[in-house]
Amino acid sequence: MSKKRIIWLLVIGIVIFWIVDKFNVQLDELKGRGKFITYVESPTKEYKAIAYIINDGGATVRAQLRVGIDSYGLAERQFDDKTICWDIDAPHKGDPQIKWVDNHTVDVNGSKIDIYNEDTYYNWKDHYPKKEE
Repeated sequence: MSKKRIIWLLVIGIVIFWIVDKFNVQLDELKGRGKFITYVESPTKEYKAIAYIINDGGATVRAQLRVGIDSYGLAERQFDDKTICWDIDAPHKGDPQIKWVDNHTVDVNGSKIDIYNEDTYYNWKDHYPKKEE
């Protein structure tokens, strides 16, 4: 293989890696993003679920609902805008239906999320494309 071919393959590989990395967003990378909509405090007032709308795509990307958790003072566990829900197809993006089931379980638009268990966090990419029923 010639040097020119190796360089081109390397450049193409770097570009592909950059594209995959750019579009493979994890929930932790959303911290601080979005415009505040509302918040709901947990029953014991140790935590609050805060809803944000992320709308930075213009005409090419739909608005997204992000819900983060903050903790107060002596809460059992500490959270600082920890994203627990990221939904692109939320039926109530502008007015999300958020209610606490107990002190560490929150229902966001019908999805129950245990803030202590990251396996229950909602990432729309894990549920897309939606299967027809």
